[in-house]
Amino acid sequence: MAASSGTRSVRLLLLSLLGFCVALSHQESSSSSTDSCATAKVAVASLVPFDSTSFRCTAAWKQQDFVLRYKNTGPSEWSFILSAPDKGSYVAVGFSGKGAMVGSSAVVGWASNGKGTVKQYYLGGKSPEDCAPNRGLLKLVKNRSVVVSRSGRLYLAFQLSTDYPQPYLIFAVGPDGNLPQSDSLRLPMHQNMASRSFNYTSGMSYNTAGSSGDQAAFPTERKHGLLGMMGWGVLMPIGMITARYFRQLDPCWFYTHMAIQVSGYAVGIAGIVLGFRLNEDGLKNVDVHKALGIAILAMASLQVLAILARPDKTSKVRRFWNWYHHNIGRATILLAIGNIFLGLSIAQEISAYIVSYGVFVAVWVVAVAAFEMKRCYADDD
Repeated sequence: MAASSGTRSVRLLLLSLLGFCVALSHQESSSSSTDSCATAKVAVASLVPFDSTSFRCTAAWKQQDFVLRYKNTGPSEWSFILSAPDKGSYVAVGFSGKGAMVGSSAVVGWASNGKGTVKQYYLGGKSPEDCAPNRGLLKLVKNRSVVVSRSGRLYLAFQLSTDYPQPYLIFAVGPDGNLPQSDSLRLPMHQNMASRSFNYTSGMSYNTAGSSGDQAAFPTERKHGLLGMMGWGVLMPIGMITARYFRQLDPCWFYTHMAIQVSGYAVGIAGIVLGFRLNEDGLKNVDVHKALGIAILAMASLQVLAILARPDKTSKVRRFWNWYHHNIGRATILLAIGNIFLGLSIAQEISAYIVSYGVFVAVWVVAVAAFEMKRCYADDD
């Protein structure tokens, strides 16, 4: 009866996990836009005044469906193509050293009656009167800026003469159906804006505190990484040590093991939920990272529920259950450690996180080796 109940629980868990993953994947796919980084070639490539092949791509501002393509196309030359829905408004991308709108310079584009206009603005304040046209600190390459409206989207393409663009991007969209005046070029007050800390190497962007629509000062990508690291990569390895090397403290070892593993499982699931909501466009190896994460979740879930099918110590099948539980647990931990390092590599995370986790793994390995040697000597005695 216990084995049958455990089998039903495992089946129910697998079905729940399948529904969970399908639901999250459907949520991701339903939010895809008419232009995405899955498209190898930009739709208006023939109308852009520079070669747009092999550009990096990222969904820069999902709330407004902004897609940014960029590339270091030459010595002191960077090329950008910003794609956004054409709602009869302007779109803008500014470059800032500290993430603030005021004091930055922006490239603004709009299309009217089939004609596109690109202007640079210096954002001296937060009111339209403080945003001066044809001024700014950006060195736009001459005759390399264009705005094209195609299939309901606006494409703003331009080139900058710079060794390296500033690390913060300021995105803004104007009010629907309200374009700058043709004589004064004064910008209407934007209806929404966002500030991003941008990594040009990895293509990942982090929300900056104070940007409209996104108030998260601590980036979701980092929350995902830290939760996954703590749940799958720290708590579960510690829980394994308590179960394998402290059985003399019966029954304290069992309840400690259960508490640590369940806590790690809960924290790890929180990290996975955040991971499914991340912007992954243009990132390499993210599919492998995601697949490993789902596999780790499934294996860890089986481990947590294995207690429901745990045979009595006198049962003949207990040794098979022990073999399964021990080896699946070890495989889960090893996969988790490898996937954490893969995630840190994908995110181009700062070295402090990589070194810190590397030190923990090294200490854990040394501790396991020491405990195993102690067991071997104890068996010999």
